[in-house]
Amino acid sequence: MSQTDIFDALQHGLTEARSVQTPGEVHGTLTGMLCVDNKASPPRAVDDVEQSEMLDTALSALREMTLEGLFDPDLSFKPLLPDDDVALERRVQALARWCAGYLYGLSHDGTFDPEQLSAEVREVVRDLTQLSRAGLTAEDSDVESAEADYAELVEYVRVGVQMVFLELQPPREGPTERESLH
Repeated sequence: MSQTDIFDALQHGLTEARSVQTPGEVHGTLTGMLCVDNKASPPRAVDDVEQSEMLDTALSALREMTLEGLFDPDLSFKPLLPDDDVALERRVQALARWCAGYLYGLSHDGTFDPEQLSAEVREVVRDLTQLSRAGLTAEDSDVESAEADYAELVEYVRVGVQMVFLELQPPREGPTERESLH
């Protein structure tokens, strides 16, 4: 499943279940949970309702794709956000909700302690807290500049989340590429 397919399946499943969560918010929560515990299961997207098989499948695929990106030495992790053809205002709102979900995922089990992080990574968490309240302002009327700003924010979130993950999670077990060559 591609990231777009997963986004669409999540959107459909969440709408069908009458959930108020967005695909990005669910992905943010899952990503935060995986940063704290890389064995975490996907969060329930809806309470008190049986999740559809399609939604369960999408969440499982999203978990695997997210872990693969977080553990990738090439840092291929990407937050699950709407495509660039969606209006900028909706994408900014989706990024804010993704960040809010991520912060919830970090703290969901009560074991996350930001004071145990390096100063640099604590700053990333503070920045993500600010981004969870992001929105467009009247000054954002220059569409080209606003698009560039949005792209920079998404990249900052992508790299910042990788930094948090790498600080909280040990590398995967097994021989490194260099060790396997000998």
